[in-house]
Amino acid sequence: MPSGEQFLQDKPKTSLLLCANFGEGKTSVGITFPKFFYIGFRQGGLGVIRQEKNKRYQANLIQYEELCPRSNEELREMFQPEKGKIHTFVREATERAKKGEVETLFIDDGTDAVENMQKYIWEFDKRLGDGGKLDTQGMFGQLKINLSNWIDRDVLPFRRYGNVIFTTHIMRESEQVMEGTKTRAGVVDKLSNIYPDIVGSFRREIQRKFENVLYLEAKLGPGGKKYTAYTTKQIALGTVVLAKNCLNMQPIIENVSYETLFNHQPKEK
Repeated sequence: MPSGEQFLQDKPKTSLLLCANFGEGKTSVGITFPKFFYIGFRQGGLGVIRQEKNKRYQANLIQYEELCPRSNEELREMFQPEKGKIHTFVREATERAKKGEVETLFIDDGTDAVENMQKYIWEFDKRLGDGGKLDTQGMFGQLKINLSNWIDRDVLPFRRYGNVIFTTHIMRESEQVMEGTKTRAGVVDKLSNIYPDIVGSFRREIQRKFENVLYLEAKLGPGGKKYTAYTTKQIALGTVVLAKNCLNMQPIIENVSYETLFNHQPKEK
């Protein structure tokens, strides 16, 4: 384990959860990070790197893997707990980071990844309850366990060697979920109804696992799209966003990228 002195002298590394609607800049921000190992869950998800304005970032791409199953057999190969490609590719990225070949683990898009993890359970790990009916509550519980194990045991340990970027879409919680029911507690912070778009209750837990949770928005102007990041809890996107950061960032960063995230910090007065 590194000593305290080694930790302080090491190159800064962090974990970022980037949350936004489609087309709001998640992938565009991710490609600005150095020497990234890309694991994508959308077909053609990295297409933005071919745009003329982004060609300067093509040298950042070290390895590209796309996990979009087209059959149940591919679903098993990719999403089997502990043995599937979602695990083995992250471990490969970690080994390459140890050698200095990779500096960033870029997982894009967590929303689709979790949907496929759910499909795997519904296809290969079905649970039956009383009367032979599907035990959906138990299956959602297993989804939470599988997802938590992947994040805690594979994805976030990469943080020791480089930056972790994990993207998701966003969703608005229903009023029933916000307020709760007789058998299910409501949300803690009722001022915010936007969460990462992840199937199951893990969407309310994933935000505490990452050091930085940023909400992105693409604002239109004379020069085209300008990607804006909200980095602290504040009013945005028609609600209160539960953003946070440990890098002393400005609350709002425009033209967000690797450079601005790590350098756009308040100056001491």
